[in-house]
Amino acid sequence: MKINLLKLSNSLQADADALLKKTGLVNNLSEYGEVLIGGSYDLDLMIDGDIDLFVINKKINKQKSIDILQDLISQNDFNGYLYYDWTKRKRKGFPKGYYIGLKTDFRKRKWKVDVWLVKEIYKPTEKLMNFIKSNLNEKNKKIILDLKYKTKIRNLNLSSSDIYKKVLSEK
Repeated sequence: MKINLLKLSNSLQADADALLKKTGLVNNLSEYGEVLIGGSYDLDLMIDGDIDLFVINKKINKQKSIDILQDLISQNDFNGYLYYDWTKRKRKGFPKGYYIGLKTDFRKRKWKVDVWLVKEIYKPTEKLMNFIKSNLNEKNKKIILDLKYKTKIRNLNLSSSDIYKKVLSEK
């Protein structure tokens, strides 16, 4: 049986909307800065339960990031929490900032919400998102969803951004 990946993506998008609404996460995080939704959610290319959020605040610091994490834990909307300080050590493809990972089960699916607390938007990500949005069409959207799905089910080590770049550079 062939899976309709456009239908799956639309269903995931609707579930992501419902999860964000149920938890009030975007509204809660907006108390700490400008919230941008990125990644496959923003591109309408979802293949699993993964949402990327960026909170932009020029005054973000370690203590404020810990306060935000504590607030998120006390709201009890998620059942797993990760925290990383990426301000001193660099990792390729990651912005300089504080990372909070939120995990939960919602509508019979595992969800991961990546929250990046940053002083400014990560320029390489912004540039890539603009490139993708300006080159995305229905044909290459289907190709991207197919490759992302195959990567997921085969457990291949290939990032979504690598898939986007490869497909959209060969149009």
